[in-house]
Amino acid sequence: MAPEGAAICDNCDEILDASFLGAEGVTPVEGGKTDVAPAPVRSRMPDRLRKGSGRRPVGWNPSASSSPAPARSRRPYLAEPAATGLSPADEARKAASDLGSFFGSSSAADRWAAGATSLLLLLLALPWRWTKADEEIIGVVAAWPVLLFAAAVLVLIYLRSRKAGAAQDRTFRLAQLAASSGAAIFTGLFLPWSTQSHALRAVGRSIAIVESQPLSGAYAGLICAVAALFASLPALRES
Repeated sequence: MAPEGAAICDNCDEILDASFLGAEGVTPVEGGKTDVAPAPVRSRMPDRLRKGSGRRPVGWNPSASSSPAPARSRRPYLAEPAATGLSPADEARKAASDLGSFFGSSSAADRWAAGATSLLLLLLALPWRWTKADEEIIGVVAAWPVLLFAAAVLVLIYLRSRKAGAAQDRTFRLAQLAASSGAAIFTGLFLPWSTQSHALRAVGRSIAIVESQPLSGAYAGLICAVAALFASLPALRES
């Protein structure tokens, strides 16, 4: 629907009355031509069309004539600060603090067992056996089963400190006792096993030539293994 007398539709811009174009009977003014185009002619569009009908356009794009909405203010992008990594010294201090709290929350028997077993692991880096062919051999190579038994003892103590149930605690205590017994037995048998000599008999006397023998690391390891075993014995009473 268009208002009465409208020459152009407000909805689709269709020309309803072309009389205002005045294409016929228009003569250009002489001398008003240019090299680019004919001289401009005053448009005969009625004033009512220049002012518009006053209706709000409701066509396919009703918001074309309306003023654009102000752009929403955007917050500047705030990048999250990069996580600051701990220095090696801080990590070492944190690990020492966690280890101290772990020992502080354990019982006296567990502290003795964990301490003796940890020292036994450190002693495995010392020479445990001397041989004529290879000379000094460290404990990790000469007595590697001790490493497995000692590591099992520490793991079981840690699992028990995690507040296991009554049934699990009893199982872990017996397993800890078995692992510490295995470390003590193997270390005790290592001493005579690593002692080998060859006897030479001469006229009136005999000479023993040492082929292999245990070193101080094996004796210190036996002391730590026995201490860990005695610290694990309360598991029999508490289980």
